[in-house]
Amino acid sequence: MASLTGPLQDLVIRARDRLTAQYLSLEIKFSSMEETVYLAQNQAEAAQKDAHEWKKRYELAMADYKKASENSSFQYSALQKKVTTFKERQAVLTTELEETRKEASEWQVKYERLLLERQRDEERLTYQLKSLQVHNINCFFIFKLPWTACVEGCSSDYSHERLSL
Repeated sequence: MASLTGPLQDLVIRARDRLTAQYLSLEIKFSSMEETVYLAQNQAEAAQKDAHEWKKRYELAMADYKKASENSSFQYSALQKKVTTFKERQAVLTTELEETRKEASEWQVKYERLLLERQRDEERLTYQLKSLQVHNINCFFIFKLPWTACVEGCSSDYSHERLSL
């Protein structure tokens, strides 16, 4: 048996060394896989935290969006009311403007008519004054009447002729 112990012992040592190497290799793989699982777990936890943070941000953004949407809707309706009010006011003011323009035009026509009548009256009075002046001059030079007697006694151009006849 002594002869088998050397080769058998070598075979057992080689098998043991091979098994030890496989065991060490498996231990290294296990350790590497453990580290990978640990890193994956850390990454998964970080990803969950990020997802939770993004979810919070999304919910806040949606809440802000809803508030902004409601606010803009309120502002839009307020502006619509203002526009409607301004349109109504514009219509009223336009009507008032047209009425005022018509009234101004009527007053302008009345003014121009009155001005024309005044000019005619002034022309008539000027003519009468000139006529009276001519008559008084005639009375003074032709009939030799005093100025006051002619003005007081005359009713027409022919009254002096009747007096002299």
